[in-house]
Amino acid sequence: MSHALRTIIPILVTSLPMMAGTVLITSVPDEVHGLEPLTSLAGVPLAEGTQVLVGAFPGLDDGEILDAAALGGLAQVTAAFVQFGDACAIGQGVDGAAGGFEIAVKDKAPAAWVGETVSLLIQAADDEFLVARFEGMVFEAETETGLEPLLSLHLADAKVLVGSRFGSARLATSAAPSVGSFTTWLAGFSAITDPAMRLPGADADHDGRSNFLEYATGGNPESGADPAPCEILPDGEGGMWVRFHHVPGLGAIRYSLESSGSPEISWMEADGTLENDPENPATLRLRLTPPLDASRFFRLNVLETR
Repeated sequence: MSHALRTIIPILVTSLPMMAGTVLITSVPDEVHGLEPLTSLAGVPLAEGTQVLVGAFPGLDDGEILDAAALGGLAQVTAAFVQFGDACAIGQGVDGAAGGFEIAVKDKAPAAWVGETVSLLIQAADDEFLVARFEGMVFEAETETGLEPLLSLHLADAKVLVGSRFGSARLATSAAPSVGSFTTWLAGFSAITDPAMRLPGADADHDGRSNFLEYATGGNPESGADPAPCEILPDGEGGMWVRFHHVPGLGAIRYSLESSGSPEISWMEADGTLENDPENPATLRLRLTPPLDASRFFRLNVLETR
């Protein structure tokens, strides 16, 4: 009697993708996040199809990314950016609505991304772009149970490195900033030799404006003769324009105008819509509509978001 030994090798045929990490990101406002649609620097909502990339900047901190943008613009930023999964677009997940998105991005090799900070690169027309980082949010390793790594994020929680902020709720793309990080900018002013006078809150030229305010408004910390960064002018229709200088592209800086009936009482954010001056991209403005108070005080508040 003869016996035949047969070995059966099971073969599993599936159309499912291999294990992939997934990042979900939305810009849609909710009960916690009041973000308005994303716009260009001119205030036009980003068109459907505008490219949105998820990824990381391996080996670079926030300041180095900003310096790269100031030095080489979008090309240098793109060269330093490593893309996670496929490209997405404005209008995705929101029925094509301009200025918004809800995206889910997968990558087939999530292990290669573990520990990298999740970043976003939005490329608009006319070489305008926006770079955002989700501080403290990193690509995750596969769990012990084998479940797919998943991150769910809202753009309002990101730190915008390159781009523009208008008030507390509107973000815009921008051309590359003319200056990089505060540290790199200040290094260009060698006449300030006292270490204490090189701190952000110091006033090296004694003109009443801190070094950081000079940085954010395009001033010179070595010269006390800079023109005032803010002015109030009539609009010809019974109202007034409050205008102030800023540096387009410094996305981590939030500029806001505050008003008060008296400097001794509490200040509130001024009513109206902060917008870019169409005649000068380095100027922001806010219109005061009539009737106007007989006496009103305004101040520029500049904060770096964390």
